[in-house]
Amino acid sequence: MKIKVSAVECNSYDPEEVYEAVKDAISRIGFEIPENKTVLIKPNVMTQNNPDQHTITHFAVIDALCRILKEKNDKILIGESISFYLKGLTEEAFRTSKLDIVAEKYGAVLLPFEKETLVEANGLFIPKVLLKADMVINACKLKTHGAMRLSGAIKNMFGCLPGGYKQRMHMRAGCDLELADVFLDIHDTVKPDLNIMDAVVGLDGGPTALGKPVKVGRILASVNPAALDVVACRITGYEPEDIPAMVRAKERHMIEDFDDIELIGDIIPVKFEKLIKGPLGVKYKKNSIFVTQTCVNLSIDHSKCTRCGDCIGECPVKAIRLENGRVTINQAKCINCYHCLYVCKENAVVAERSAVNKVGWTIGKMLKL
Repeated sequence: MKIKVSAVECNSYDPEEVYEAVKDAISRIGFEIPENKTVLIKPNVMTQNNPDQHTITHFAVIDALCRILKEKNDKILIGESISFYLKGLTEEAFRTSKLDIVAEKYGAVLLPFEKETLVEANGLFIPKVLLKADMVINACKLKTHGAMRLSGAIKNMFGCLPGGYKQRMHMRAGCDLELADVFLDIHDTVKPDLNIMDAVVGLDGGPTALGKPVKVGRILASVNPAALDVVACRITGYEPEDIPAMVRAKERHMIEDFDDIELIGDIIPVKFEKLIKGPLGVKYKKNSIFVTQTCVNLSIDHSKCTRCGDCIGECPVKAIRLENGRVTINQAKCINCYHCLYVCKENAVVAERSAVNKVGWTIGKMLKL
């Protein structure tokens, strides 16, 4: 049986137009939104950008999903963790993305994943709330990507890993195919029920705002993230075989054949210019500044620490302990999830940002990247 993917025309981020398109896209694939359930929406809010930069899932798409869920009397959670260490972390990103306004409008709960308790599942540390929700909606953004080539439904779930844990996984992965395996491991663990893609305006050459916005004019939906990404490939000009996550998805039977798709609606291929070709599986440079300097190490300010033990009990990897009367963090064990920053009531956990991180953050703010 072919996998259904819907493509509904949507030419603006006008809230009513987006609502009708999202509702139609869900209906076309025959998906039924449940009633009186707890539903977690995972958007793509990769940094503290604004909607007009088109690096993130537009708030109008999340507004539409919340409206649809509210009609079913569902409890709504919106969870995310940004990719780079910036002051305010994901809480600030919820503000710049305007998702705080959407949440207030529908009574949704915003969940910065770095604040959430983590549990180990399939070798990964995942926010417990993702495993407790009745349903998860993967609300991704159509972008081409400078490293992984396509940022779509499969890659969006990488944001379930909180804080600098994502960079840690980059450093552990030997190549793009190994990192794609991490994406698939997250999907196998969280099992999102529905995938919606904001392809009203895509981004060519992302993931940052250095990319170029491209008008696509579609909302896509599928229960299968790999099938959704196949259609995204057709729009951008990529072949699925060019994408590390797609290759791994096929090998792991998320999709059996890239042609095994029933497209309900139509798409128009759009000229995306910054496509990456060449062999997959090329080994990463482990000392890339982009990876090593976008997370920070944490330390303890002993002048503030009361040795209450809260951070010790909450650390998912037991990297924090009391040693010779002082709380210490084992940097070799720490996964940079930043959870202890929020657990400590005395603000005794300190982020040690490097000079490169500070300069990059400043330049990014100036250029609004």
